[in-house]
Amino acid sequence: MAAAGLLLGLVLLWLRVAWLQLVLHASFVERADRLQEQRVLLQPVRGNLLDRRGRVLARDLTTYSVSAAPREMSDPRGTARALARLLAIDARRLQRSFGERPRFLWVARRISPETGQRVAALGRRGVYLSTETRRVYPLGPAAGEILGRTNLDNDGVEGLELELDDVLRGRPGWATLFRDGRGRSHSLPGALTRPPLDGDHVVLTIDADLQSIAESHLAAAVESLRAARGFAMFLDPRTGEILAAVTVPHQAPGKARQWNFTDTYEPGSTFKLVVASAALEEGVASPDRVYLASATGEAEVVPGVHFHDVHKAARFRFRDAVRWSSNIVMGKLGVQLGDERLYRYATALGFGSITGVSFPGEAAGRLRGPDRWSLRSAPTIAIGHEVAVTPIQLTLAYATIANGGVLMRPMLVREVRAPDGATRPELHPEAARRVFSPHTTALMREMLTAVVDSGTGRAARVPGVRIAGKTGTAQKYDAQIGTYGKGQYLSSFVGFLPAEDPQLVGVVVIDEPRGGHYYGGEVAAPVFREVVSDLRGMPGGPLETGANQIAMRPPAPAPVTVPDLRLLPRRAAERRLAGLGLRPGFSGDGPRVLAQDPVAGTAVERGSRIDVWLTAPADSSGRELPDLVGLAVREALRQLTRRQVPARIQGHGVVVRQSPLKGTPLPLSAPCLLVCEPRPVKEDGVAASVSPMVPRVDPLAPPDPAGHPGSPP
Repeated sequence: MAAAGLLLGLVLLWLRVAWLQLVLHASFVERADRLQEQRVLLQPVRGNLLDRRGRVLARDLTTYSVSAAPREMSDPRGTARALARLLAIDARRLQRSFGERPRFLWVARRISPETGQRVAALGRRGVYLSTETRRVYPLGPAAGEILGRTNLDNDGVEGLELELDDVLRGRPGWATLFRDGRGRSHSLPGALTRPPLDGDHVVLTIDADLQSIAESHLAAAVESLRAARGFAMFLDPRTGEILAAVTVPHQAPGKARQWNFTDTYEPGSTFKLVVASAALEEGVASPDRVYLASATGEAEVVPGVHFHDVHKAARFRFRDAVRWSSNIVMGKLGVQLGDERLYRYATALGFGSITGVSFPGEAAGRLRGPDRWSLRSAPTIAIGHEVAVTPIQLTLAYATIANGGVLMRPMLVREVRAPDGATRPELHPEAARRVFSPHTTALMREMLTAVVDSGTGRAARVPGVRIAGKTGTAQKYDAQIGTYGKGQYLSSFVGFLPAEDPQLVGVVVIDEPRGGHYYGGEVAAPVFREVVSDLRGMPGGPLETGANQIAMRPPAPAPVTVPDLRLLPRRAAERRLAGLGLRPGFSGDGPRVLAQDPVAGTAVERGSRIDVWLTAPADSSGRELPDLVGLAVREALRQLTRRQVPARIQGHGVVVRQSPLKGTPLPLSAPCLLVCEPRPVKEDGVAASVSPMVPRVDPLAPPDPAGHPGSPP
């Protein structure tokens, strides 16, 4: 029996061995690999951010991090005390952490190389030293809001670090390590690895010198004026390259914003560039034409709306109205130009839409369509109210005048370089569209130069260089009290130089200056002057002819803006299109234009075809103005178009009043005014009948135009 039991035991033992060796072999091999192999992540080096001359603006600095595996330590308590002394941390807390996490824990991250060497010199088992990187910014706070920052894992979380994160961060790699029976890791020859791919370097359009100079002078002005904040932007009008973008005071990490791209404000008189240039382009104004203003400094520009001038005169030549920033003349020009044309030129300059610059969180500003304008909107927008802009939009608008009427797309990235120095596909300046003719911009440059030479911008003068510019002082609208805040101003200056061949354009904005000085010519223009004074003569600086210019290909002809052809006679429409290099495609036999495609304001290439639909032949029986009250706007326009009557629309919805009244003989000497209101809707969803017109207030417009003093220059 004993022999039989022994034999049975041996059989069972061999069966167990066979089971383990044959059946469970693959499972044990997989388990051994899992316990013995360790895959370690290898971080890439983040690419550098460089300025336009190759100077480093952001780079990775090598640091060390200390980790621990307490179960490998022969003396955990002594190791904790030794590490605590070197790293200036609490020894008891570290010892408790060793007990709570025996397999692995971080002791300290991103310590200096000197401290890392002292930790390595301890030679303690279970203590590991690994390299990590920390992002450093040589310009410090001066470029903080434009460059942004990275987090602890070296991922971009703000500014250009966030925008360009995919280019800068590279691709992580990995390496396989093997653990021995005591849990120690070893690298063996032939182990599987994938090396990390370092990030690309990005050459920005930023000029480090100009960025630092602008930040220094802007910070000094904000401090001396006890202002809430300030921001400034400078760019090259020939290429659209942004050379500097500064905000002060600087904000804490996580709260920083680059206001030049993300914040909007009412521009005040600096926006008069739009109406002045559009009036010249459309032949509504000429430099020496005389306009009535007011010897008392107050005049009614439209019924019930009074504007005020700081510089009082009974009449102004147009060039003097620009030089002394007359609200009255510019408001009247806004009315004369008309809602549609004023809106068309403002949108062609980029107001009301994002510029497309490569920066996170860009704002579009605010510019409502003409169908939402009131009677006072055209003159009010003409002087820079009822509209909100970003500094980059305003800078690009003035750059368009400086660049002969061609609006360039803004650039922040000049070049992308691989870690080995190879250049990625080149980036080139790109024209967005032509907005004004060279003749118009030459006249505007001349008049804006007079603003600085002898007008409201005299504080921006720099001996030896001709500067063109415009001042602006806008009262700030306070939504909490529903009107403009008393004593709250936003002061600005926009300028470019040299006036005869502009190479630099910049905007300076001071928000809520205190101490009695608040005009843009007093507080913002001097900052521009100091920046330009420091830049002059700087070797290789932005004002040195040809300095650091991109090797540009000859740019394609700039796009042109489709004009508004509606109600024009056929031959006038043909001449208008031919002057812009566009080809008409007419449909119909009527005498005037009924509709067009593309619509007015669209940017197209020269030589493009514009489809034009003509009205039906005039109805000889309809020689009186019909009754339009109660009709939808579209039907009312159809009735007027059939009779070749131009229209001016106020509001939207259905017509509640017309001027002149029905039965007026045709043709009219002026457009027919259609006052419209939304069609009322009953609770059951059925449109109600049209009620008599009740005066209404536009919630987006200034609440008290009659009492508003107008924007100072």
